[in-house]
Amino acid sequence: VLAALILTVTMLLWRGGEPNHDRLPDPPPHSTHQKLPALPDLDRTAITVSGLSSGGFFAHQFHVTYSGLVKGAGIIAGGPYGCVEDIPNPWSPFWRVPLDRVSAAVVACTHYYGDRFYGLRPALPKVEDSVGLIRESANQGLIDDPSHLANSRVWLFHGRSDHIVPLQVMETLAQLYGAFGVEAPKLVFDENRGETSANHGMPVDTFLGESKFPARTCGQHEPPYIIQCGYEAAEMLLRHLYPEDFEPASDDSHRDGTLLAFNQSEFFGPAGESAGLHGVGYLYLPARCAAEPCRLHIAFHGCTQNVDSVYDDFIRDSGYDRWAATNHIIVLYPQTTASAG
Repeated sequence: VLAALILTVTMLLWRGGEPNHDRLPDPPPHSTHQKLPALPDLDRTAITVSGLSSGGFFAHQFHVTYSGLVKGAGIIAGGPYGCVEDIPNPWSPFWRVPLDRVSAAVVACTHYYGDRFYGLRPALPKVEDSVGLIRESANQGLIDDPSHLANSRVWLFHGRSDHIVPLQVMETLAQLYGAFGVEAPKLVFDENRGETSANHGMPVDTFLGESKFPARTCGQHEPPYIIQCGYEAAEMLLRHLYPEDFEPASDDSHRDGTLLAFNQSEFFGPAGESAGLHGVGYLYLPARCAAEPCRLHIAFHGCTQNVDSVYDDFIRDSGYDRWAATNHIIVLYPQTTASAG
């Protein structure tokens, strides 16, 4: 679904932003007639992704799956490809029975519900399992040839106070990229040493926007999961993914660009609701991209960080727009919606 969305971005004709597109109603709308605008001068060789938490897992999965299209990834508190597919059930010690995916997701790949499965601790994901899944999927033609990954730039971040995604899970992710030829200096793994200790959230220097939530300190894990740490993950990952001539941030991203709401439902297909996507997505379009070539970055939010849950805090205040405005970067913010599960 999102691959089709990205490809569509490159084919439509940009019509420019209208002022009313930059206002996000509260509560946010669940539908719009506004189409995704076209970007004829988009640099197709510089498409990158990033994400936090579930968005970090998704950004990595998306990067691997479409490695011929996506040239880099910034991952905050994420884990390796197919993480939930091959975690052994600890209650089956004499034969390998995989743990069910939901349990694997919340007690092994993450510790959202602790690190025990009915009293026993499951094994953490292994790099060889993910490598095998990737090669098998590529051999079946389900994903791009992983040899493309060797040309990627990757930035990883794990907060020192993050107890939801284990450090070992991110170490496995770093090893996985290394197995496909992504090594320093193209690969940077920031383990948050020597800086303010970050919890499970999106670090920003200072929270600059208005919010219905209190400003969160770097050590907190509370909505909107944007934490004030004195440094910005968005800057660090974008600076690594686009290292040439990286400019200082805009002091007013609203003045220097436009946030466009667009109809996501046209990308759903007939089984739309089961896709888990919101009816409306968002695109930050720097003003200079109207007349100059720009790059595309896709930012995947984390769990309960969509517009229904945190209003515009992630799409306006996570730091991406300020750095994108001055560095020829268009930011796409796909949105999920809550499901019964």
